[in-house]
Amino acid sequence: MSVIVRRGIFLFMGINLLIIALVFFHPFGELYRYIQLTISLVGGASILFMTLSQPKTRQWKIEPWLTNERLAWALVGIGLILWGCGEAFWRYYEAIGEEPFPSLADLGYIWLPVFCFIGLLLQPASDESGQKRLLVFLDSLISMGALLAIGWYLLLGSLAQDPSETGLGKFLGLYYPTTDVALLSCIIFLLLRGQGRVYQATARRVSLIVLGVGLCFFTSADFIFNVEENAQKITNGLLPDYLWPLGMVIMVMAAYLRYTLPSTLPDVIEKRFIKQQDQRGFGPVQLIPYALIMILFITLSLNTLSTDADQISIRPVFLLATIIVVSLIVLRQILTIRENERLAQLQAKSLRQIEEQARHIAEHNAELEEGIAHLKAVQTSLANGNLHARAHLKQNMLWSLASSLNLLAERLTKLGQTNRHMELMKVALHDLSQELEQVRRGSFFQFPASCRMVPEIMPLVHALGLQKISQSHGQVSGTYHNGPATVRPTELHTGAPEGFTVPPRQAELHTGAPDGFSTPQRTWKPEFPPPDPLNR
Repeated sequence: MSVIVRRGIFLFMGINLLIIALVFFHPFGELYRYIQLTISLVGGASILFMTLSQPKTRQWKIEPWLTNERLAWALVGIGLILWGCGEAFWRYYEAIGEEPFPSLADLGYIWLPVFCFIGLLLQPASDESGQKRLLVFLDSLISMGALLAIGWYLLLGSLAQDPSETGLGKFLGLYYPTTDVALLSCIIFLLLRGQGRVYQATARRVSLIVLGVGLCFFTSADFIFNVEENAQKITNGLLPDYLWPLGMVIMVMAAYLRYTLPSTLPDVIEKRFIKQQDQRGFGPVQLIPYALIMILFITLSLNTLSTDADQISIRPVFLLATIIVVSLIVLRQILTIRENERLAQLQAKSLRQIEEQARHIAEHNAELEEGIAHLKAVQTSLANGNLHARAHLKQNMLWSLASSLNLLAERLTKLGQTNRHMELMKVALHDLSQELEQVRRGSFFQFPASCRMVPEIMPLVHALGLQKISQSHGQVSGTYHNGPATVRPTELHTGAPEGFTVPPRQAELHTGAPDGFSTPQRTWKPEFPPPDPLNR
């Protein structure tokens, strides 16, 4: 990309040096008069080719054409070609020794401002809001009014009151400087409008700026030529003859840049737009209308203080144009004030919303802090062994966490109860196994006191045949030293006859039996032989 741009810049510099040499030094004699004709025709054809053709091979992707952008550039090329046709007629009249005005040459000259003006208006619109577009439009009208008023002071007023020109000649004499002013105003309009995302693309923004510079040179040449013609001081080969081809070459250079510069990445465009929004203020572009107004008031002061008859004759129109410009400025300021009031209201509304959100956030944070403190206290109680502690949060964002903590506490409670029951069962089984060992050695069976706290032991005792319960009359069959024992209904759950006592053992310290529990010592001899208590 940089190679293509450098080639274009070197080519432009070479053509510019050639124009300077031909116009000011005449190395080929009178051939310099045809340089405007050559550049206008070749340049217009080049713009049409670059606008309407598609490159077949390209190492990079060009910036896409938007809506009527191709048509806009094509109109600029057509305008240059038509201007070249008018130049061809003018050079023909010069060759035969005639300089008629108006002539067939004007049929070509008049179309360049029209086509360029339409082409500039057809450029892609910015993506700004309607209010901002209206302000930009008013700034453009203010600039156009100021330029027309200044042009009226410098040239248009004297042309309009020149008695030597009538009809079509006077119309064309006023048409050319007026259209030049319109082109300059349109350039200012594009500069003011090019603040959106569309004009953040490098190819589109640079090409339009270069096109504006070329039109400025071209319209300056027109204006100087008209001033010299009005003063009857036409000097071919000087400034206008240099500015005309220079402006056209710059316009062709603008189309070349639009054709060759690569597309800009979307993220780069967004960054540029955000940066421009942050830096938006009273920049050089926004100062253009006010600088023109300052020049307008200076020229108005000169016209008011002048005693020249020509200046006095153009004063009414000059004052009217100035009043219109000032009215536009007042209207623009009114709209600006209304826009500022609307923005202030939106800002106040946003501040109220921010304050409301801050209050809700503060309340929410306080509620969260209170809930977190409560959950920490519950967690501390659970960690210290208080399994009865519970979280009491009903309508809090931490409610799900509180429910989970309460569920964990319930499970810990059940787990503790299960662990205590398992410890009791472990001790009961140990005591029962010791008693069975004593029975195997020939001792009488004594029901361990620790087994009374564990109802699950009784099925095991019944399965081993240590007690035989009569379902019909509720007796325990077996021979006791003190006689038969009657099993009461409570004995079916405790696993031992009422009043049955067992000598305390070391294991009873872990059984959890109540202190002071005692029963008469009674022994019971099973009916099966001692050597085999399990009835093997």
